[in-house]
Amino acid sequence: MVVERVKSGVPGLDKMLEGGYPKNAVVLVSGGPGTGKTTFALQYIYYGAKHNEPGVYVTFEQEADELKHIATRFGMDFDKLEREGKVNVIRVKNIVDIGDVIKEIKRAVKKIKAKRLVIDSISSIEIFATTFRSMIREIPAEILEAKYTITPPTDAIIRRLMYRIIDFFKGLGVTTLLIAEARDSTHSRYGVAEFVTDGLIRLDYEVLGKELARSLLVVKMRQTKIDGGQHAIDFTKNGIEIID
Repeated sequence: MVVERVKSGVPGLDKMLEGGYPKNAVVLVSGGPGTGKTTFALQYIYYGAKHNEPGVYVTFEQEADELKHIATRFGMDFDKLEREGKVNVIRVKNIVDIGDVIKEIKRAVKKIKAKRLVIDSISSIEIFATTFRSMIREIPAEILEAKYTITPPTDAIIRRLMYRIIDFFKGLGVTTLLIAEARDSTHSRYGVAEFVTDGLIRLDYEVLGKELARSLLVVKMRQTKIDGGQHAIDFTKNGIEIID
């Protein structure tokens, strides 16, 4: 069966993925501070918008104007694309329950008939997961043992949350990048997202004297034969590029 592919917008990456991400996949993009996660995701949305695939960028931490300013440093004019109805950058604030987040994203996607979606970051949603009443109600009774009567186990809530939002993204018919903060040996805050997503891309850097050696590693990608190993990346005037 031929797998339909979605271009990444990062020069050199698609040839490592048999042409791009599997259409409708949910891919985790993980890394520490300063590894280029936001730039990587902005390129994905920008490339799609320039090739008739509208995209929504959802941010929980930075203001939309801040993100668009970052994009201009790499020659990406998000204001123009927003005026043309090809991009929608939204800031979600005051999270009360996951249902509210879902409604906001669904509204933004439908507004421009988006084909691409970025969540920046999934870590922001995970932080509030144990306060979401709807998620706690969904935890099976057998898990809610006596010792958890006050607070259900966090990993159970996170796993439930991830399955729910991944099903939601797939139902929207978009190909999604989830940005996550890497923590020690895990690729996400609670070490759950990397197991339930379709793909995982890790961004890293190493200090070599006065230089930063940046790299990208495709850890997994379903329905895809991966060109494995760490690949050096560089920040150019157009954004991130694979350089080996």
